Amino acid sequence: MQANPLCALACALAFTLTLSSAGHAAVLTGSSVHGGNAVADYSTPGAVSFDLDLDHFAPTHLDFMLEADDLLGPLSLDAIVRNLSGAALTNVDFRLEGIRFAQAGSVTPTFGTLGRIAYGSDYASIDFRAPEWAEFHFGDPLGEAGATDWLLSTAGLRAGDTFSITAEVPEPSTAALMLSALCMSGLLTMRRRPRG
Repeated sequence: MQANPLCALACALAFTLTLSSAGHAAVLTGSSVHGGNAVADYSTPGAVSFDLDLDHFAPTHLDFMLEADDLLGPLSLDAIVRNLSGAALTNVDFRLEGIRFAQAGSVTPTFGTLGRIAYGSDYASIDFRAPEWAEFHFGDPLGEAGATDWLLSTAGLRAGDTFSITAEVPEPSTAALMLSALCMSGLLTMRRRPRG
């Protein structure tokens, strides 16, 4: 009895689709998005990737659950952060809970100028020397030459474990605000002095 070529092709296609759908990515299980900030998740097996639209400079908290395919090595992390607020973006912090950074990656501003990047096992802090008005790339979300993803260590973690990433724009310090107010007050006083 000869096998039907069409049936064999359909079986092979079903088997291929089953294999290709077997891989699962870190799952975004929830987010606390304050101030209207929107998040789009693009994670794939072994990679956490998202877009964050900053309509307001308010913290955005993202919760993820690890899948088995995420534990095969370090987990790559990248994001596109868009500044939709209309205000100057001068600093952004990423804070981790339940996972840690294994290696720093690149940060690429669109119009701003990168200043200092500081990071430790549970945080990354990005300062812009010239403010970013449009967007910046944390890692390599677009596959650009010379850019690299940040890496998260999965050592000691299991499928089903959870972790979180919080992106926040720190409030200007009280001292900085007072210094700015004093400078403005001094300028106004100088302007009002009579000449002569």
